[in-house]
Amino acid sequence: MIDSRNDLDEYEQEGDVVAQVTDGQFYQALASEQRRQLLHYLLEQQESTIDELATVLSGWQATTTDSIQSDSDRQKLKTALTHHHLPVLSEAGLVEYHADHETVRLESLDSLVKDIIRVSFDEGQLEKL
Repeated sequence: MIDSRNDLDEYEQEGDVVAQVTDGQFYQALASEQRRQLLHYLLEQQESTIDELATVLSGWQATTTDSIQSDSDRQKLKTALTHHHLPVLSEAGLVEYHADHETVRLESLDSLVKDIIRVSFDEGQLEKL
């Protein structure tokens, strides 16, 4: 990972600005299944609205729990995204979150970080089988 003692928020690598992610923030970000799912989705889509993320995550939850997700469940998830999950991911430097526009974009991440996100998502899905 990146040296957590470094006080810079970002560093430049080969002309691209890459968000700095400390080990502790990164593992805290991956501690939540919903954040792993969100990051996995953004690896494929690059950016999304909060409404779209709430719908996708609600669908995954319904599929994995064999339950029906109500609009109330989706709204609760949207609230959790805006007030908890997205700020955690933004603080970790993994996403760019614009609360005023309700949009989320994946930051430019190192390929190793992307691989760890993919593996953590896949492992979580295998545990449910």
